[in-house]
Amino acid sequence: MTRGGLLAALAVGAATAAAPAAGQEAGPLQSFKDWVVGCDNVRSCVALGLSPQGEDNAYLKISRGTVGADEPTVSFSVLPDAAPAAPSLSLALDGAPVAGVPLLQGAANGSYVTAALPAGKARAFVTALKQAKTLTLTLNDAGKASGSFNVSLAGSAAGLLFMDDRQGRVGGVTALIKSGAAPAGAVPAAPRAPEIKGVAMALVDQPGRLPAGVAKATEDDCQDADPVAVRLSGGRTLWGVCSYQAAYNFGFRMWIAGPKGAALGAFVAPGETPDDPAELTNPYLSDDRLTLNALAKGRGLGDCGEATAWAWDGSTFRLARLARFEDCRGVPPDDWPALYRADVVAAD
Repeated sequence: MTRGGLLAALAVGAATAAAPAAGQEAGPLQSFKDWVVGCDNVRSCVALGLSPQGEDNAYLKISRGTVGADEPTVSFSVLPDAAPAAPSLSLALDGAPVAGVPLLQGAANGSYVTAALPAGKARAFVTALKQAKTLTLTLNDAGKASGSFNVSLAGSAAGLLFMDDRQGRVGGVTALIKSGAAPAGAVPAAPRAPEIKGVAMALVDQPGRLPAGVAKATEDDCQDADPVAVRLSGGRTLWGVCSYQAAYNFGFRMWIAGPKGAALGAFVAPGETPDDPAELTNPYLSDDRLTLNALAKGRGLGDCGEATAWAWDGSTFRLARLARFEDCRGVPPDDWPALYRADVVAAD
């Protein structure tokens, strides 16, 4: 082995041996013209290429994990006027088909049609994307073209470079933009996701009267709104009292009541300071009952806003997931970039 090879092997071995610390704070969300990139606390990243301003009917999603050998995955979503019976998508860069990319089988995803590149095609597609000025998606129904959609490439290079930089890939063979000779093993180990031992919760079907110490709703539009209640551990119950009602958002101030009285709950993402840490918007319990989720919509279409999940560890609520998208441009909540995640395991 050469001296350079030995040094590289030692560096990789040291990175592997050192257990990375847990990622404690939410990652960044950055906009680059018509592209938005978000990375979470363990450096997994999502880049979204949006349709031009005013169209809001198509987008491209590039996701990538944190391990050096992780390849990007690429998917495309379009919002047709009518649901196709047998959808497929074809791609064109600067009006020409993308070499090596076949017709993509589409699938219904709510009101959208989504298709993904086959494994192993993502890097070649991104390479071609860097040289192009326009990306056109053609929706086919049973082999016949039924709609054409545009995805803007303005900001794509800057957005993907930001992703590479956040993951420590710039100057290496795995970089999407500024590649170099550094091997995949030179990509730094990502922080570990925090672990939360979550205690299962239970929705109270008929909450009844508010316990002592829990303030009643005072807003006029909340007078007829029933409270929500979730049974916690240790004889405590989480009470949600209406704080406002709107066409698509319903806010609740959350109280924790127990044998020693009641106090406002605290729902605070690490490193962030919310306006009202006791308020959750559109709260609901997950199917496995390990997280209390909230979805604050930026507008009625639900194509921007913030989604959170909170786990009860027996004494406090801790953030399990945070996803956010600030540009109301046709991206549904399932594809908003995640900025924070923790591993929630059921407590013994």
